[in-house]
Amino acid sequence: MNLKKLIFNAIAVSFAAMLMAYFFFPLLTMGRFAFQVTPVIFLTWDNLLADWNFDSLVRGFTNPRVHQSAAITAGLTVLTIAITFVALLPIAIYAETMAPKLKPIISAITLLPWIVPPVALVVGVAATFRPLAPWFLNNPLSLSFFYAVWMLPFTYRAIEGQLRMIDVRTLMEAAQSLGASWFKFAFAIVLPNLRNALAVSSLLIIAAVTGEYTFAALMLKQSFPVYLIDLQSEDVRAGYALSLAVIFLTALLLTYVSLRLNKRGQTIKMIGV
Repeated sequence: MNLKKLIFNAIAVSFAAMLMAYFFFPLLTMGRFAFQVTPVIFLTWDNLLADWNFDSLVRGFTNPRVHQSAAITAGLTVLTIAITFVALLPIAIYAETMAPKLKPIISAITLLPWIVPPVALVVGVAATFRPLAPWFLNNPLSLSFFYAVWMLPFTYRAIEGQLRMIDVRTLMEAAQSLGASWFKFAFAIVLPNLRNALAVSSLLIIAAVTGEYTFAALMLKQSFPVYLIDLQSEDVRAGYALSLAVIFLTALLLTYVSLRLNKRGQTIKMIGV
């Protein structure tokens, strides 16, 4: 029995070590290339920690085009959060309080964005709107609608899970017995109790939009992730330094989201929260 346990522990440790090497070794090499001036061919144990600096990161942050693309991504993030909450909150609250039979249908619909490939989604929407509303596709902020749809599997489950936890139907019955209308109940009672879900959804959207490349590249929009690729051809060290900064900030956001969910007794799954 002890031998089996030792073998299992050895396999688990080996697997964890391989995962660490798979994920962190490329990041370490990126960091060395971005922040150490000494070429690899001249590296020795004596100068391994020499000539490290943050000049490449400074060049990246002071690049005017980085500011422009970051401003576009920031606008997309804010608009995506607004669209998500305006569209999802009334539907989720109504389904939880007035039409619980619709919840399985809504849940299935919110999974569709992860069934349809991003390429097919972009091509289909672009083919539909290009002859009808070309101004919509020409605006880089049009990407926010794609992002809002793309994040539905996560954002809906965060909101729906919080609604179940606070027993919103009982709250509605109590509010109606005191004469509150449905809209007053939704804004004055439900929304304050959804702070955790809204915060988690917002952070997930921020992390996703900050690192999303496929939609923006297919729509020919110069968002921050798209310009990072161009920057790596113009100033490769600055591009790698900014990429590492984005990865680090995204990891911090997702760690914070995970801690908040664990505090609520939930976890992040592949199909949502």
